[in-house]
Amino acid sequence: MVEIEVVFSERLRDCASVVWGSLIQPLKKINESAVIDGFTGKRILLADVSDYLIKNKCRSFFIELANGSVEFSYVADKAFYRLDIKHLANSIEVAQSLIEALIDESGFVQARIYDAEYDRWQNAESLTLFEVECVEHAHLPKKSNGLPFPLTQEIVDISKNPGRWVLRNGYIEAVGAFMWVSKSLLQVVGVDEKTLMDVDCFAVEDLGGGLKIAAYDQCFTSAVGEQAERQVLLRKFLFNA
Repeated sequence: MVEIEVVFSERLRDCASVVWGSLIQPLKKINESAVIDGFTGKRILLADVSDYLIKNKCRSFFIELANGSVEFSYVADKAFYRLDIKHLANSIEVAQSLIEALIDESGFVQARIYDAEYDRWQNAESLTLFEVECVEHAHLPKKSNGLPFPLTQEIVDISKNPGRWVLRNGYIEAVGAFMWVSKSLLQVVGVDEKTLMDVDCFAVEDLGGGLKIAAYDQCFTSAVGEQAERQVLLRKFLFNA
């Protein structure tokens, strides 16, 4: 399933209502007249969500639609807002239309399109999860969770996984086959955009305030072979990691 992750800086004003307002037109194509406030269970007409967010002075929201959800939240300890759109985009094209409705907001930092199942297992550390899901983990590297006894547990070491993500101050260190990165983020991480545009296996488009990067022709679903190589390259050129 194609999913979407978007990051905004703290500069985003009237954050929740602005983000939802940008999504109204592409969401109308889903043809749903009503949605659910996932925090309260209240049913709201799709056309009334913006007014509802403004009236209640919402800084975050969790809107449930029939087939998916749109969640916007503030990650306080990392100083950014995060938008997650799940189970609503049935194609790369639909996902791109949702992201392109957001990239002109003044606080836009980055966005990516990713495969939900691949992302889940690339970032799974709990051995219990592997065992409950009957997924083999004997071949995976392990490490201590670093907690004191009696909380000490062995977990999967994901530090070398090409599809891992890490929360950083002001952004998320994560890659996707299709990404949008603001030039302000490139400055923060010390990346020369010309160097990025010269990578032969990436199709990079200058959007003025940022870059659109197509690193592969579909969402990454593998941690080996060519897909792994592209993910490692992306991480190296974007985050010096």
